[in-house]
Amino acid sequence: MTKLKLLAVAAIAIAIFSACSDNYVYNGYVNLPGEQWHADSLASFRVPVSDTLTFYNLYVNVRNTTDYPYQNLYLFIEITSPNGASVRDTFECYLADEHGKWLGKGRGKLRDNRFLYRQNVRFGAEGDYTVTLQQAMRVDQLKGISEVGFRVELGNKK
Repeated sequence: MTKLKLLAVAAIAIAIFSACSDNYVYNGYVNLPGEQWHADSLASFRVPVSDTLTFYNLYVNVRNTTDYPYQNLYLFIEITSPNGASVRDTFECYLADEHGKWLGKGRGKLRDNRFLYRQNVRFGAEGDYTVTLQQAMRVDQLKGISEVGFRVELGNKK
């Protein structure tokens, strides 16, 4: 294959992969051993931020099993900035509808859910932000949650 043909094939491959690329800037997961989440266990994520002018959408990802005994999941979410200031919220995620039908994607035992936590937010400073998730379901050992994650995507505002 000539260099020109090789270059053309490489350019087409790059164009195809960039068209299919995701617009996330951070995506992290924490695996919960035994598909159980203890009330004292924290899922922590270190989110590096270098652009304070861009808008971002923040998501909470939950992978649950069909053994999960509730319709919803309450979380405490804490975001700590590089200067130590923090914000703490309570956030509700619906994993099943009012009839008990599981929401999210998946077949068999596992379901993947993505919940919009905050839309079109800007980070106030550059540096590493720490995001901490804690289950707030008033049970010591929450069964049926296999993984939790935090995702940051580019927002819509310019």
